[in-house]
Amino acid sequence: MQNENANKPQPRAEEQTVDIKQLIYIFLSHWYLFAICVLIALVTCFLINRYSTNVYQTAGTVLIKEDRSNFDATSIMTNMSFGNYQNVDNEIAILKSYSLTDRVVRKMDMEVTYMEKGRIATTEMYKTSPFRVEFDRSVPQAVGLVYEVVLGNESITLHGTSEYLTRYDYILSEATESHAAKIDVTNECKQGEWIDNGYNRMRIVLNDNYKPEVDNSRNLSFWFNSYPSLVKGMSSFTVSPTSKQSSVVSVVMNGTNKQKIVDFTNTLMNEYVSRGLEKKNLVSENTIEFIDSELTGIQASLSKSESELKDFRTRNDLMNLDMQANQVYTNLRALDKERSEMAVNVKIYKRLQDYIRVQIDDPENLAAPSTMGINDPLLNQLSRDLVTLSQTKATQLLTLTEQHPQIVKLNEQIVTTKRALLENVNNLVDNAEMSLKEIDRRINALESESRLLPGKQQQLINYQRDFDFNDDTYKYLMQRKAEAQILRASNTPDNEILDEARIERTTKISPRTSMNYLIALVLGLLIPALYLFLKDFFNVSISDRKDVEKLTQYPIIGQVAQTSDKDPLVVVNNPKSPIAESFRSIRTNIEFLTQGKSKSTILVTGDMQSIGKTFNSINLASIYALYGKKTVLLGFDMRKPKLFQEFGINNNVGLSSYFSNQESLDGIIQASNKIPTLDIITSGPIPPNPAELIASEKCDELFKALKERYDYIIIDTPPLGLVTDAFLLMRHTDVNLFIVRQGITNKNIFGSIIKDLEDRGIKVSIIINGIDTGKSYGYSYGKYRYGYGYAYGYGYGKYSGHNNEYYGNGYYGDVDETKKKKRKK
Repeated sequence: MQNENANKPQPRAEEQTVDIKQLIYIFLSHWYLFAICVLIALVTCFLINRYSTNVYQTAGTVLIKEDRSNFDATSIMTNMSFGNYQNVDNEIAILKSYSLTDRVVRKMDMEVTYMEKGRIATTEMYKTSPFRVEFDRSVPQAVGLVYEVVLGNESITLHGTSEYLTRYDYILSEATESHAAKIDVTNECKQGEWIDNGYNRMRIVLNDNYKPEVDNSRNLSFWFNSYPSLVKGMSSFTVSPTSKQSSVVSVVMNGTNKQKIVDFTNTLMNEYVSRGLEKKNLVSENTIEFIDSELTGIQASLSKSESELKDFRTRNDLMNLDMQANQVYTNLRALDKERSEMAVNVKIYKRLQDYIRVQIDDPENLAAPSTMGINDPLLNQLSRDLVTLSQTKATQLLTLTEQHPQIVKLNEQIVTTKRALLENVNNLVDNAEMSLKEIDRRINALESESRLLPGKQQQLINYQRDFDFNDDTYKYLMQRKAEAQILRASNTPDNEILDEARIERTTKISPRTSMNYLIALVLGLLIPALYLFLKDFFNVSISDRKDVEKLTQYPIIGQVAQTSDKDPLVVVNNPKSPIAESFRSIRTNIEFLTQGKSKSTILVTGDMQSIGKTFNSINLASIYALYGKKTVLLGFDMRKPKLFQEFGINNNVGLSSYFSNQESLDGIIQASNKIPTLDIITSGPIPPNPAELIASEKCDELFKALKERYDYIIIDTPPLGLVTDAFLLMRHTDVNLFIVRQGITNKNIFGSIIKDLEDRGIKVSIIINGIDTGKSYGYSYGKYRYGYGYAYGYGYGKYSGHNNEYYGNGYYGDVDETKKKKRKK
């Protein structure tokens, strides 16, 4: 019977999610993985940094003058200056607009792209090409057709290929033909000779930097670009205020060619500033043109009225008006002056009305009404809003389609703004015409009063009014013309470039060499660390004693290390080895479990085959026999007998023979040829019903007889996880040993068996077998490896030792030749 206190379960160790110390040791034991991964990562990073296309960034700044009160064309019409507030967001939209980018690419002559193909990468030759392509703009050119160029001393060879044909008219700025077509054309020409291959009319001209000894062997190419494709390709720049309250905006451009992005940024800013100046000059020129057209008509009217006034005075000898007539004349002249101003306003409003009706479908180029002398705040705001919305739409259409929700929303806003703008200008015209009619009514009333005057006085008043009106109008127009000419000569840009983009201020943003090496180093360390962590985290086999402690409360009384020695009788053939000492410590711990009993029956089992049950049974029996105790080793694994092979004895008779009454007890006992005090009873011929035999009364008689003859009975049993034989035998034992093998025993199966044992109230002790000291804390000595034990217990009564846990050192069975060679290395 089992001792009541034997194998008392100890409190389970507190579970820990991650054992940092063990994790660090796992990393250190796999240092070669980290070395390999870091090396691969750094080499990969070097190749990426070496062969990736460099991307550069440059920037320039523009000052947006928000509040302008300069004298401009508006003052010509209104005799007052008009402050035009520029919204920063509106100006940013202009800078990013399609129309401005289109102006820039045309200004930079980017119709032809020159490339050079190297061993790894293909790079653009911006302003460094040894040749240039001149083409006939009057002929539509095939764009996207890639020409490979072979320069020679005598001739130049062009080989063009493409899968799609698009002809682009650079004068009309539109594609005239576009369809799929396989093109393969070759031309040979001399420098400067015009060629027309049916796709392009052009000629190749060598530049001053052409060097035959170098350039003739280079892999060069070029192709034509349409303006829309250039605008799309160069629209990756960003425009943003330098701060929330600032009216200074920063223009940032990224690209693979330093000089190209610097030139583009500077040209963009210059064209933006020039655009504002051109609009101001255009207003001045339009104003002068309007004044000249008015002067042409007023000069004839003035000459005619002056002549008629002189003739009337001469014929009638009447030079001045009398007092009553002079009063009527004065009143009429005041109304005439007011009418002339209102007539001009009506003319301007109608001119604006016609202009807006024509320009409404091209709102990006819509001039502000203030340029025509109209200072209505709502009208000017609506026109600015319409221009901004149209420019925003043009910019977004570079990346979006007409069906995109943002474009649909912008279209709705544009339609609403157009409707409001037309309604507002119509109201202005209507109100001005009503005012003009009111003035005419008042003039008619005064003219009725003048009819009461003498006939000659009336005629003189009419001639004098006509002359004064034309004379005043002429003088007024001449004054305004002079002012407009002065303004045109003194016009300055509304905005100012603060900092131009410069080559020396261009920075490389990709690849980020230092950052890439840092990332490579981190990945080189992180990937193997993550792999090892996940491998350990999802490992379903027992890795170390902590895995066992998490699954059971039963004590661990020993740990048996792995060795390359194939001899199963280690404690016999090498009794002074550290392995033999480990079994001695296990023997000592068993004595503590049995509280010093002189006789014990010990059962050895496990969860499955190949975990070292037989090996531990043999050496445990041997250590007791060497200790001078009369010991018998029973091979109760009657399904797969192995014990007889280890001792080199036969298995013709054994336990199955005894249970079937074919042999007596003395007939199945075989003496060990190694140790005098050790006997062996093998399993015998394999029976059909091992479990029934073990449960029989014959088995009870066997153990009763053996306990009278022997001090220690060691039982090698089948695995608990496969059959119930070991459960049936435990009613005869004092100590039950459960063998767990590192890296083999499944945690789930082990946990299930332990729960079953606990439910049955069966006490067991654990021996961890197959400890790989290369993966555990420890050191080597000779050809054996130690695993550190935590404590050895001594004494009687309750379990002695640190934390009531028992440990030993040893080894199990064989290892494969590959592992053996690795250890020798």
